[in-house]
Amino acid sequence: MEYKVFIFSNDVINGQYNFDYAKFYKICAFNIIGIKEISIEKFDINRHFIEDNENLIIFCPNENLDNLVIKNINSLGNKKTFVDDQIVIFEKGDNKITFVPIESNLELLNKVFTRNQNKKYCEFHLFGLVKKQIEDKLNKLQNEISGFEYKFLCKDLLSDIYVSYDGNSTLIDDNQVKIASEFNQYVYSGNEINLPEIVGKMLKLKSMSLALCENVTQGKIIYTLFENNENFNEVLKTFTIDEFEYLTNDQLYDKTVKFLKSSQASLAVMTNGKILEDGLEFNFAIADHNEVHIFKNTFKADKDSCLALATNSLLFHLTKKLRQNELTF
Repeated sequence: MEYKVFIFSNDVINGQYNFDYAKFYKICAFNIIGIKEISIEKFDINRHFIEDNENLIIFCPNENLDNLVIKNINSLGNKKTFVDDQIVIFEKGDNKITFVPIESNLELLNKVFTRNQNKKYCEFHLFGLVKKQIEDKLNKLQNEISGFEYKFLCKDLLSDIYVSYDGNSTLIDDNQVKIASEFNQYVYSGNEINLPEIVGKMLKLKSMSLALCENVTQGKIIYTLFENNENFNEVLKTFTIDEFEYLTNDQLYDKTVKFLKSSQASLAVMTNGKILEDGLEFNFAIADHNEVHIFKNTFKADKDSCLALATNSLLFHLTKKLRQNELTF
């Protein structure tokens, strides 16, 4: 299903209210909902917006919602449904016109976007594939799986893929295996657990401790781990920010080995980066008491984007390390 979206809010236009577009798009993707267009405008009670043969979502301040509905009541259809006494859905022929108070929790939209009971829904979360690669793989699967539909979101090397196809089994079936196999080594999660959460859970599960040293990322990685894990201090042996000069691979190796030994942790992670004119040179080492592995990255973007890319890259490779049966690669 596809919707056209209107946001009627003076505060959004003026920058005094922060509409969570990322969360909205994620909820839509999760339910395999397409967004045709988003129109952001000041509230105008006389604005004509009802369109034939269109599914609509209208966000506006709660104080204006009733008057907006009453003003357009003759164009909305006779059948209406309420969701938690906040959202109202009108059905006009085959289309839905949904009014949502902009102050409402966007999670309520999961009750608006009802899933097809004759379809199976799955999700896959990936690292490292670009949009074109994902789209090509999904289009290939669409030709091979009955009723296959998909939505996906990409940001900072991470992608969230949501699919549905004919069937309603709660068990893992051949199609689900086929989809997972198509993305294979890029998948880090099949549910909403994110990378920093996986790191925290795996450290606790394996009764392991982590030593982390950041330089160019200046605490962004440790902040992400604490933000997404309750009591992360229980698995963190030591953390430091060390503004050392950019190291060669041999120097990084030696520094990581010493850091691991002095920390007495199960694993040590050390970043090694430098800001470039057009991006970031970012290397990092992951070490246990058997081996040290060094990963090299170059990111071309603004500084904030580069640091987000660097953080995700490190957490993905740390996740792969923690998921291995043995501590060595």
